[in-house]
Amino acid sequence: MSPTLEQLAEEFDRWAREGRGDAMETSHRAVTEIIIGRMDLKRDSHVLDLGCGVGWATRLLAGHVPEGSAVGLDLSEEMIRRARDRGDNPPNVNFRVLTGPRFPFHDGVFSDCLSVESLYYHPDITATMREVHRVLQPGGTVYVMVNFFKGNPYTHHWAQLLAVPAHLLSGDEYCAHATAAGFRCRHTTIPDPTPVPPDYTGKHYGTPENMRASRAIGALLVIGEKS
Repeated sequence: MSPTLEQLAEEFDRWAREGRGDAMETSHRAVTEIIIGRMDLKRDSHVLDLGCGVGWATRLLAGHVPEGSAVGLDLSEEMIRRARDRGDNPPNVNFRVLTGPRFPFHDGVFSDCLSVESLYYHPDITATMREVHRVLQPGGTVYVMVNFFKGNPYTHHWAQLLAVPAHLLSGDEYCAHATAAGFRCRHTTIPDPTPVPPDYTGKHYGTPENMRASRAIGALLVIGEKS
């Protein structure tokens, strides 16, 4: 059973209070920087960061579009509050709370969209991708990164660690959702160059060997292009 948007907001408010929003940058920044490097952003691009958390990736995007803008969108009011309260937000950054299934933006306002470790929580992925399609300009592109996917067996047990249900999908299944929403879609994987602590014993991977193997498989990157 899929969670409601209210349940998701409550869960990620809790994550924010526990400091887990900040920890996401440590875990995902290296791969995110690789993806941003592939996005072919222009100085005046307008970019949406979907599921932005505390806004670390939004700020990265803003640095690539100094004459444009980067807007972070998240269900969690607490994540957005923390994102807005950061003292290092550049002037071309903005943050919005998602309060329902429809994004709080007019049609065709963004040139690009990035989503990092977020989409598998969305109750209706096709509906979310339709909203991304709506707010993108013709020729716009969405880049979705997830580590929890069928092609990486070292992350499958995360489903038991989460307090809310999540979709465990393949790249082809993500592309099926994107295609149903109107995108042309392709997918690939990006090996994660983040160093593995030799004494790692965390619950997400268990051992350094598992973490190393997972990072060698890498993150799934789904790319959708709007005609």
